[in-house]
This record gives sequence, C-alpha cells and structure tokens, in this order.
Amino acid sequence: MSIEQKPNTFITNMLLRLIRTYLKSRSEIVIERNDAMEIEPPYIILGNHVNNWDPFFVNYCIDEPISFIAADSLFYNPFLKGILDYIGIIPKTKSKSDISTIRGILKAKKHRRIIGLFPEGNITWDGCFEPIDNATAKLIKLLNIPVVIATISGGHLSHPRWAKGHRKGLISISLVKLWDSEDLKEESIKSIHQKLNDSLSHDEMEWQSQNMISYRGRDLANYLERLLFICPHCKEPSNLYSDDDILHCKNCNYTVRYTALGTLEQVNYPLYFTTTRDWNRWQLKFLKERISCLDFKLYWDRALQDDVKLFISDGASQFKLISIGNLMLKDKSLIFESSRGNEYEFSLEDIRSLNIHLHNNLNFFYKDKLYRLKFYLPRTSAYKWLNALEALQGLYYNQTLEDVL
Repeated sequence: MSIEQKPNTFITNMLLRLIRTYLKSRSEIVIERNDAMEIEPPYIILGNHVNNWDPFFVNYCIDEPISFIAADSLFYNPFLKGILDYIGIIPKTKSKSDISTIRGILKAKKHRRIIGLFPEGNITWDGCFEPIDNATAKLIKLLNIPVVIATISGGHLSHPRWAKGHRKGLISISLVKLWDSEDLKEESIKSIHQKLNDSLSHDEMEWQSQNMISYRGRDLANYLERLLFICPHCKEPSNLYSDDDILHCKNCNYTVRYTALGTLEQVNYPLYFTTTRDWNRWQLKFLKERISCLDFKLYWDRALQDDVKLFISDGASQFKLISIGNLMLKDKSLIFESSRGNEYEFSLEDIRSLNIHLHNNLNFFYKDKLYRLKFYLPRTSAYKWLNALEALQGLYYNQTLEDVL
C-alpha cells in the first residue's frame, strides 16, 4: 500500500480524530491560517522543527495522512515499519543525501500525495530556526509542485528538546502557500533557497516576547544541562545541574530559575542571560574561541569524558551493541575505552554526518559504518559533544558544516 495508495478513509478519519483529541488534551491548539485547504495534492509542506510532535501538529490541519520524510532508523522496528509503510512515510538517512529518498518523494508526487518535510533535519535546541542548505531548494525546483510553509509557534516552549516532560500551553500553527507550481518555473535555485530560509525562519523567544504565554508543568528546568553546558559566571564546562525549576553551577554556585514563560530569573549572582537562546549563543561562541587556545585541554579534558554505550549498524538494520565504556577526546581522535579492555579510535578527520538522535544519542559515519554513542546517564549533554567535535574539526581540518555532513 504505502505511497502508491492512500490509507483507507475510515481508518484515516479515525486516526486523525484520535490524534486531534489527544493533542487538544495536551495543549491549546490554534490554527492561525490554513492555505492548504485550498490546494489539491500533490504539494509539499515544509515546516520549522521544534518538537517530536511536529508531524502531528501539521497533520492536525490536514484531512489526509501526509507522506512525511523521516529518519530511516524509525524503520528498524518491524512493527513500527509496518505502520509507517501503511501511512506512506518516506525514509531518509539523517544528514546524508539519499537517492532512494528522492525516488520516494517523486513516487509520492506521482501518486498525488501530500509530502511533508522538516528541512532542518534536527529539532531545535533553543527555539531558533537553523538556516538550511540549498539541497531543499533543488528538491523544490525538481518537484515543481505547490509549496506550503508551516510555522509552529509554542511547540518548543511546550516541550523543549532538552526537557524531561511536556508543559501545557498554546501552540499556534500557520500554513501559508509560498509558491504555486507555475511560480517555480521562473525562480532560480538561489532565489528559492533565500525565500525558503526567510519563510521558515522562526525565533520562539522573539515570538514569546510578544505573546507572554505560560507553559506550565512539573520540574520545568529538569535536564536543562543537556543544552547549557558552560557556566557564564565561572566559565567552567560541565558543572551545571538542574533540579525542579532551578539550574545551578556546582563550581561557583551561580543559580537561575527557569520560569513558565520559558525565561530565566535571577536567584543569586547578577543575571547574565534572560533566555536559554541567548545563553546558548554565548556558550557556542565562547567554545569556538576557547577551543583554539593553548589551555583548552586543561579545561576540557575532564568535560569531554562520559560513560556511553557504543552501537554499530550497517545503515540498513538495527543498531547492535558493541560494549559499554568510557568516551574521551585524545589529541585529534575520539576514543572509546570498552569495559572489556578494547579501545576504539575514531579520527576526527574521518568522522562524517555528526548528528543527535532524540536528546542523548550521538550518531556518525566512520569508514562507511554507522555508529551510535548513547549517553545513558540522563543529564549528559550530547549537544556539548556535537558542538565540541564540530568546532575541533573546523579548527584542525578547516572543515565547514557542509564538509562534515
């Protein structure tokens, strides 16, 4: 069935009714605009990626199942694969171009499906849209079908990627038609690329500053150290710890409170940042500056050591556990010391397609094999590792983000 044939209408209506009921029980859903109601398939919807529930938020506005492009790892589970195939989900290897994905998208167009894509590839960590490369613009030009932009506001605040649980509040969804198919014929790849970035751009905290909506839940700051890994007061990495609505530094006791508005409040020392977005921007800039200093190893050798489970996959099957052990950085290599006494070395120069799956799995390709590092201690920051490794690759090998993807 899958892409070639849309799911049974009765089953579709039942599933959509259940999804809408569940979403409304968790959040206040507001559809600000829905141009998709006036368009006949095939067309493509592109959205900002803020939450694991994004596909459901978008399909909340549409009366038939959307053929979303999703990580191929979801298909490793046979039961889940059956459901995804039935709906018509198109698999893609994260952070890699995939000709089979393009074939699936073209098949969806041929069979007059609605195609769904979150071109960032990864859920935002701080609520800000990450600019996309021109691969999406080339795809849009190739398809030559209407393009709808979905903007999800409030999704990040209702469940930040770093957080443990959901917070109840408003989620606003807007679907705006950006192009008809005839419009794209006159557009260059460069122009399409620029307009896509402009249209998809969303800053959750900027939106919140104009709306001031509360997102209430329990333990609001819990696991915030997955995102924030450098203290702005003492500049030490990996000493932040969260509890309830508090985040504090175990080294200098700098403390802030995370509020229901998604903002930060002063507890003791002067407040450096009022949002996690601004704190994150500062720490990433500070990391890149510090990483080129001679004293980097002095401060970061301890910070870049964590307990992990190492998995391997051939890219077409489930991950298999190699061993548990300790992960560390040594010279220009990522080192995994197995509890069995074995040592695995991954040269930074040859690591490709670094990305985070969910919040605690760091995936990468190394010599045509797909590896996963699972940080099984829940407060460990995979985000810290991702940004440190990418910064080191840029420093040592002058690699840009496009080079390492």
